[in-house]
This record gives sequence, structure tokens and C-alpha cells, in this order.
Amino acid sequence: SSGINAEYGRSRAEMVESGSCCSNGLDEQSPATLQSKCMGFLFTATSGVCFACASLFVKLSGSDVPVPLIIFMRSMLQIVVSVLLNAAFWKQSLYPKHNKGLLVGFGILCFLTIYGIYFSFKTIPLGEATVIISTCPFFVAILERLFLKISVSITNLLAGLTCCVGVMILTHSGVKVAGETSGMYLLGYCIITLSTLTQAMSFVLVKHLNIHFVVPVFYLGVSNMILSSLLCLPLLSELEKSSITPTQGSWLLLVSVFAVAGSFTLNKGLEHDQAALQVALVRNVDIVIAYIFDVVIFRHNFSPYSFIGSFLVLTATIGSGLFNVLQKTNHCQECDTEHSTCDTGLLTQPT
Repeated sequence: SSGINAEYGRSRAEMVESGSCCSNGLDEQSPATLQSKCMGFLFTATSGVCFACASLFVKLSGSDVPVPLIIFMRSMLQIVVSVLLNAAFWKQSLYPKHNKGLLVGFGILCFLTIYGIYFSFKTIPLGEATVIISTCPFFVAILERLFLKISVSITNLLAGLTCCVGVMILTHSGVKVAGETSGMYLLGYCIITLSTLTQAMSFVLVKHLNIHFVVPVFYLGVSNMILSSLLCLPLLSELEKSSITPTQGSWLLLVSVFAVAGSFTLNKGLEHDQAALQVALVRNVDIVIAYIFDVVIFRHNFSPYSFIGSFLVLTATIGSGLFNVLQKTNHCQECDTEHSTCDTGLLTQPT
């Protein structure tokens, strides 16, 4: 009996350490895990709304406003907000001893992502741009499997495939561009695709860092400020000649506010959630919002294909998040029941 007890204790400890079993059963671990999953879902969904609003104001600012200037304004606000909130609430070191190289890499990846996304917002419709971004879960799944050794669940795989189908349907309903604008249109598609890849890399990298979310947000602001300043130098003469209207200035300020809010909520969601893939899926709720902006504000035609594609992506996104929460809860219940049966059954039998 003592040998069985010892073996059971080792097996249970290994399961707890690996994360395949609840450490204390349903009574302690499951409610905390469920709350964390729900909070991760809420934060990442909120970030999708914030980024959709930011994309709207990028579009409204006009094509004559340089993208580096938009990023510079956003980065300045992000640095200030990060420092103030950290000093008031979290008291985290914004200059960690470890992973400084990875944080710099994270900042560079995010800058490339933001630059490409903002450029594409000015050249192609918002709905189509966000549809391309929605393919991010596929890149995330591949990168997580390669570098973090995280297995891809059947649920997330099906959700990703559903998103892919929705993307293809939405692309079928794309805006027809002809003549001299077709080259810029195709360039926008190429850049938004590359930006999606760098976004997936940043998702996986920030999960690997496993640090307080305010630190990558701060490094994102610093990297964006430095790199956007370097890109603004060749544009100084152009900026001096051009005049930004008060309306454009208001749009740029709103871009900064919503983008910074989205950055905070997205990284907070990554902190709560266990896998970057689910975060990438939930993040796609901004697709439907972007298409609403396209139809209501920019008067783009909303075809039945757009409706079907948006419905598929939204269903896959929300369904995947909710299913993962319920699956985790049920797994904890089964784990607790199994070991309770073992405790009251096999281990209490006389030997």
C-alpha cells in the first residue's frame, strides 16, 4: 500500500507540474483558472475593439499624414502612460536584468507590424486589412509548436480553419481596383501579410518572456519612438511644407489613445491566457467592427459574402475562447474525480 501511495504521489506531482492536472482539485485551482481564462478572453476582445477604432482614425487622418508621425505620437503617449501607471500601481522594474535582447527584438517586431498595418489601412479597405490580419493564428500555431513546444488543440485548429474559410469568402467580396491604383493596392496586401507574420512572432515572443505586461508595453513605446524618429528625419522637409489640420490632429490623438489602450489590454490578455494562439483568435473580433466602419462611414458595398465571412470568423473566435474555458473546467473536474476515486478505492483496500 505504501508503495502504491508513493507511486501515486509521484504521478500526481508530475501531472501537476506539467499542467495536465489541477494541483488541488476543483475547489482551489479550477475557479482561479476559470477566472484567469475569462479575464484573458475579456482583455483580448477589448483590445480588438480598441484596435478597430484606432484603424478607423488612421483611415480618417488621410493618406497625406506620414505613418512614422502617427507611430511617433502613439509611442510618446504609450511611454508616458506606461511609466505613470507602473509607478502608481505595479512598481515593476522597466529595465529588467534578463531578456533585454528579447525585449528589444519584441519592440522591433511590433514596430514593423504597426508600420505595415498603418500603411495598409491607408491603401486598402479596413475590412480587407483586418481579414488578412486574422490569419495570424496560423502563424502563431506554427511558431508556438516550433519554439514553445505547445501542442495545437483540435478546437483551435478547427477555429483557425474556419477563420481561413471566412477569410477566403471575405476576399472574394473585395473591392475592385483598376488602372494606376492597382499597384498600390497589391502592395498594401503584401505589406499587411508580412505584418501579420511579424505580429505572430511578437505574440509568441512576449509569451516566452513571461514577465509583467507593462514591461513589453513600455519597450514597445520606446522602440517605436526611436525607430519612427529615424524614419521621420528624411521627411522633415516634407512635414514642414505640409500642414496638419486641427481635424487631422484630433484623429491622430484618437489613434494614439485607442492604440495605447489596445496595446495594454492585449498584453494583459497575453498575461492571463496560457496560449498566444487563443489570444490571436479572440483578437479577430475587430474584423466585424472594421467592416461596419467600411459600410457606415466609407460607404463600401457590404455583399452577402462579407456577411457570411464575418459571421464565420466571429463564430470561430468567440466559440474557441468559450470552448477552451469550459474544457479547462471540465478537465479539472475529471482530474479531481479520478483522484478522489483512487483515494477512496484502490488505496484503501487491504493488502
